[in-house]
Amino acid sequence: GIKSPAKIKQITLITSTETNEQTKKIQIEQLNEFKEHLRKTHSIELIINYVTGLHDREIKLNNGWIIKIGRGLDFYKPPECKLSIGYYDLDLRPCHQTTIDIFHTERIQSSS
Repeated sequence: GIKSPAKIKQITLITSTETNEQTKKIQIEQLNEFKEHLRKTHSIELIINYVTGLHDREIKLNNGWIIKIGRGLDFYKPPECKLSIGYYDLDLRPCHQTTIDIFHTERIQSSS
């Protein structure tokens, strides 16, 4: 993985698209840029699935972990300036209020 000993090879991102065409274009460009970065830098394949009407966003890792984020990937508040604490270190940056659920597929009970 990127910062962990578990080797992540594939990430599936399930997200909705922006409604405004201009911001939708920017969103797709930025996610494709990120996809290429993960492939080149970390040998990780990012699969992006755009779903209409989706509220929670979901990230699935090939090692069985699933991460559900209530507000999507933009949960960090923007920095006030380049010299602010957390500008380069997201561990120190304030976050928007949201819910993040992390669970493993082995722990999910079948509903049937």
